[in-house]
Amino acid sequence: MFLLGAPATTALRNPRRRQRTGSEDSGAVRRLSKRLKRSGFTSETFKPLQNTSANGELCIREPTPSVNGLLRDIDSGSPATHDHASLAIRNRGGKNLDRETREHKSDGSVELTRNDTYSVSRLATTPAQFQSHRGSVKWQGQLAPGIGYAVATTQVEALVWRYKQGANASDASKPLIIRLPHAAPNAKQPLPLALLVPSSPEPGLLIVRPVSGKITYWETLSSAANVDLNRQKQQAIQGTIVGLASGEHATNIIEAEPQGFLITINSGKIAHLSIADPDGKASISAQILRDTRAHDGGIFGSLRNVFGGGGSLRNVAAVKASNTVHKGQRGCIIGTSRGLLQLWELNWNLAHSLKYEVDIKAKLLDSIYNIGVIPCDRESQRFGVLDFVILPSSATGQELISSGHRSITKLLVLTVASAAGDSRYTLHVVEIADGTVDIPVVHPISCYTTPTSLDSSSKPTLLVPNQSETAYVIFEEAVVLVSLEEVPDSPDSQLRTETAKAPDQFQDVIDFHKEKGYRVVGCAVDIPEKGYKGSACTVMVQGYGLIKVSVAPLEEGLTFSERATITAQTKLEQAVFYGPQQSLLDFSGRPEVQFATEEVEDAAIRISRSIASSSSMHLSTAGPSTEQHLQRRATALSDLIKHLSKHYQPMRPSIRWKLLWEAEKMAAAKAIWRCYCDAVASKPKEEKVLLHELVECISEQDKTENQPDEHETDPVRHWLVHDVWQLQILLPWVTKALNLLYEESLEDNMPMSSAYRARLISEAHDLQLVALQTAYGFRQDNTSLYGLSEDTMMLNVPIEEGSGMPEIWTSTPLVCEAVRTLAEHFQEFVTDLDSHNSSDEEGNSAPQKLLEKTAQSNARLVDMTCKIHTERVCLLQADDNLVVRQQGQELERLSNTYRRDLLRGLVNIGLYHPAIKLGEKYGDMEALAEVLESEIQTSQEDLDNNLMAGEETDEVCAKIALCQGFVDKYFVKYGESWANAFFARFVDQGRISQLLVHGPKQRMHMTSFLRSHPECAAFSWINEVAVEGNFAAAADDLGRAQKQADTVWAKKVQLSMSKLATLAAVTNKQRDEDLATLVIHHIDCRAEVLDAQEQLYEYLKPTMRRALNDTPAKVDVVMEQYFKRFVKAKKALRSAMKINVKKIAEEKVLDVEDLVDTISLMDEDGLDPDGDFAAGRFLTAIKLVRSCIFETGEVARRELMEKIIWRRCIIQDNWSKINRTEKKGDAQVEAETVATALFKTLREGFKSSRFHARDQSLTLPTNTNPDVWDDYPPLKPSSLLGSGTTVGSLRASSRYDLAPDNALEVIARDLSIEDGVLQICIGEGRLEKWWSGIIDAARMSVRNEADRVGEDNSRRRETERGFRNQMNRDHKALWGVNTTDGDELGLDEEGDVTMGI
Repeated sequence: MFLLGAPATTALRNPRRRQRTGSEDSGAVRRLSKRLKRSGFTSETFKPLQNTSANGELCIREPTPSVNGLLRDIDSGSPATHDHASLAIRNRGGKNLDRETREHKSDGSVELTRNDTYSVSRLATTPAQFQSHRGSVKWQGQLAPGIGYAVATTQVEALVWRYKQGANASDASKPLIIRLPHAAPNAKQPLPLALLVPSSPEPGLLIVRPVSGKITYWETLSSAANVDLNRQKQQAIQGTIVGLASGEHATNIIEAEPQGFLITINSGKIAHLSIADPDGKASISAQILRDTRAHDGGIFGSLRNVFGGGGSLRNVAAVKASNTVHKGQRGCIIGTSRGLLQLWELNWNLAHSLKYEVDIKAKLLDSIYNIGVIPCDRESQRFGVLDFVILPSSATGQELISSGHRSITKLLVLTVASAAGDSRYTLHVVEIADGTVDIPVVHPISCYTTPTSLDSSSKPTLLVPNQSETAYVIFEEAVVLVSLEEVPDSPDSQLRTETAKAPDQFQDVIDFHKEKGYRVVGCAVDIPEKGYKGSACTVMVQGYGLIKVSVAPLEEGLTFSERATITAQTKLEQAVFYGPQQSLLDFSGRPEVQFATEEVEDAAIRISRSIASSSSMHLSTAGPSTEQHLQRRATALSDLIKHLSKHYQPMRPSIRWKLLWEAEKMAAAKAIWRCYCDAVASKPKEEKVLLHELVECISEQDKTENQPDEHETDPVRHWLVHDVWQLQILLPWVTKALNLLYEESLEDNMPMSSAYRARLISEAHDLQLVALQTAYGFRQDNTSLYGLSEDTMMLNVPIEEGSGMPEIWTSTPLVCEAVRTLAEHFQEFVTDLDSHNSSDEEGNSAPQKLLEKTAQSNARLVDMTCKIHTERVCLLQADDNLVVRQQGQELERLSNTYRRDLLRGLVNIGLYHPAIKLGEKYGDMEALAEVLESEIQTSQEDLDNNLMAGEETDEVCAKIALCQGFVDKYFVKYGESWANAFFARFVDQGRISQLLVHGPKQRMHMTSFLRSHPECAAFSWINEVAVEGNFAAAADDLGRAQKQADTVWAKKVQLSMSKLATLAAVTNKQRDEDLATLVIHHIDCRAEVLDAQEQLYEYLKPTMRRALNDTPAKVDVVMEQYFKRFVKAKKALRSAMKINVKKIAEEKVLDVEDLVDTISLMDEDGLDPDGDFAAGRFLTAIKLVRSCIFETGEVARRELMEKIIWRRCIIQDNWSKINRTEKKGDAQVEAETVATALFKTLREGFKSSRFHARDQSLTLPTNTNPDVWDDYPPLKPSSLLGSGTTVGSLRASSRYDLAPDNALEVIARDLSIEDGVLQICIGEGRLEKWWSGIIDAARMSVRNEADRVGEDNSRRRETERGFRNQMNRDHKALWGVNTTDGDELGLDEEGDVTMGI
């Protein structure tokens, strides 16, 4: 036992005791030990640590208050030091390292995980024997943080080693293996309990056999480590726990005083053990705690309710040693799983007494019920206390004994409430004062619910470091951290405090891999360095080693809520940066801690970006190997997606694409670095490397700047470390950097040599190709890893339906342009070299091998250009926005153009084979047709020039044959798509006639092509007649061709040929006769329009001759003479007439309404009043409208145009002047009326045959009545008012369907002017009253003229008859022949004699 008032350095041995000289003398032990085999300890082994503050562990000093039930110093200063001048055993030859050297030596620990709150590291001092055994051999462990030692036991041996920082590295690898006595007869018995006893000069070792109760104590580890078993046994002190019944065994041992211990027995008994007698001599004494006082009542109840007999408690949860009040006395608190607490007073001479007990179960249940940890049905819950610790306070448990319940004892109690396989753990702050129990704060543990048994030997252990704000709950396969920080005042915290529930605080679980057999066999609170505000504990994990869990102090500026939050990003970072590197910790996550999918997605994106930019605190930014640094980051990105895919809900496709693209960039960066190293190794010393200059050229806002003050001088490595995520910005700068370097050389009057420029261009090709090819290869290989099925890939192009797909970095507009521009740049460079003989003044020509190598790279770059453009087109066309989809369509059109230009460029530099392959790959039939046809044509021209030698001729002929073979193969392979592209090539080049000479193999495709391309109708009819013999199809082709003809002559010829082909089709039974009749009628109608235009052209021709061959001058002359007055104030109509006159002058075809407008808008003053054109022009216009417009069935269109014609016909003359008949005779009035355009039109209508009336059935008319006005009487002037004077009335005609409103408003204003003139004619000219008289006068004029013509014809016939008779008589007299038939000497229509034999 310890001595009252004895100094700390003499606690083990009494200096007043007589020194023994026998074998028991310690000096003799030291002398004997020198002859023993060397142990694993050296002189450095037992040197103390720099800071040996016990903080819960026993030190050889004054008895002090405790934490977690273990002793600590009463003051906060440094512990008492020990004189280690004489060690029991020294390692011979060992070097004594001073303390300063050890303090600065690294401990070699390995970090297992870290975040802003805590870190976990593996100590390097764990013996290999302990690390290698997992489930095969059971271990029991104990740590002594005060002295920095650990001990682990099996049934047969114990391992002892020094684990704390400051140990010599060589010593740490030499554990002490101690053979244990009293071996258990059964390997299934509980493992021995071991405890390291702090002493001077070296710690001792206490071993308790749980079942037999046998106790072995060695005062020094050197004695225990003696390889001579006899000597080991002699130096050991033996003892036994008296009173163990059958089935009882020891389960735990703790220190209770400097030389006293408490042993917990499974039946509930507590044994008080001492290892020294009253004189300080080592001796084993053990006694079961029993209540010796009378059974009286009181506020704590009777012991009869606790002890079942023999001083035993049931289900002891924990035993904790409390503080000392008097010398030689110490208290302890015993807690049961049922919530009963007992306070005992222990004496150095094994005397003991129970002072009081208190039942806190009801209070504990109420506290967790009030905060909702357990449901209302308490009976269904299995509740128990697992562990507790004594918290530092103004008064501790022992003080209650002496002060009569006037002080407060604070405990932190760990409880569990289990039901249906689910356990809810809770930490309760329990205050015991003046006989009452209060629970002011409860900390429910929500992050861990794995069940544990109350009867299990592996129950969790609760640790709270001295002055710490964090509790460590050590489970067998996990460590739970719970913050005990003081909560700042807030409305929420006040509300929670009223319900006894602490506001949400920091909690987290450090999980072990369950399937690997790791389990905790010991743990202890670490003693922090002086001034350090954080805390730590060391955990002994069987099969792995010692791990240290350190909780950092609260950072300045970090709020309580920020510290309390465990984010998805923190968990993901731990899994990514630490999960693959070690086998102990499990970062798969727990079901109790769930994060929203949006939070996980956001965290994944942030982590991915931090890896790509090296901004994560878990990544270094400097190192000797850039390759390894890039690989480390690439591996982290791979680990990120693997962890997300395995342990979290599927993310949105757009998020997965973003993660994939970051990984692509990292893979591309590795390829870029290797490419850069090759370029550096191969470049001439005086020349630059493109990537170095490229990074320098990038604008500052697009990269992370170097820090010259920190001696960062390598821009390439700096970019690869910090800016890989901006690879889409680097690639567009490639061509820019080339141009800048070239321009700088010109400005410096030192133009680049062709070789230098070729090398830079080659590096540019390599840079863009390795970046993009590696990215696409990575994308193709990892789509399944990122949860993107192969169905979403087409030519490695991501396809995602709907909007939300982010922009793809490999096909941004800048990247697309940069890659295409570089491909074009090289092709132009080679072309320039060929034109300048590929040599500069100094003869530094571009190396041919380099050019050939770059040319092959150029073909791959063209392929890449096509791929990225296709990718962008797919992205745009998959968008929901119509405008974006239209942009995609436009880009697709441009992409096809770019591709054909680049393939043409490949052919120009001699790479027609790669051009053909690329055309096949992208299915670009137009490009293939252009490449093959141009090769065939060029080669044929070379043959025709006959400038080649025989061998060259054979090569060219072989090339032609090869290309022709491709052409024939494609007709079979691609069919119609190839035929359309191949034949279209001839059409585009104006060589369509050559289509007709192709062989019979292409006949079917050619006919199909011609029939599907109306623009080829002018030649298609030839194929139909000559090849197919299909006259009906030929007629249809000619009908389409005449619509495409732009000259009057061509249109008339094609109409005539269409008519002939239709008649031939009827003859060959290829077309129905009725349908053919209708078709011919339509042809005739179109021919009438052409005849009318020809008549107009012939009428205007004399006028246009004055302008010679100058078309604009012809237009001006005609406009001046014929369109001066009537359209002068009509802007729209005048502009239209200029266009129409220009077409007439060029003999271009006018549509019927433009022709009608032209005829009807001519000034009457400019026409020949006696000519037939002037008299019949309005009738011609009406006929055209009725025949050509009415046949389409558009009545409104015909009616509007017909009304406009009649109105223009009427307003040609001044009817107001004609109406003023005063002082005029009838002859004058009649002459004025007859001279009007209206009268002439009416008269021409009465004179002409009826214009065929047709309805929508389009049946052919009869031609029996000569009067056209009988079916279509002239329209009265009043019915013409308002025609076409508004936008609405113009919209009624389909002629103006596509015209905008503003254009129609201008036309309506022009027509309103005409309408105003008509109103004057009706009003002042009284045209309505004159109307019927004018019609009658016109009819009478025609009849009178017919009568005159009849009389003239009668007189002519009489004259002809007399002449014929006279001729007969003369013939008879001359020839003697009598002619009876007067018609034998016939006369033609003009009265001339018809001659014949």
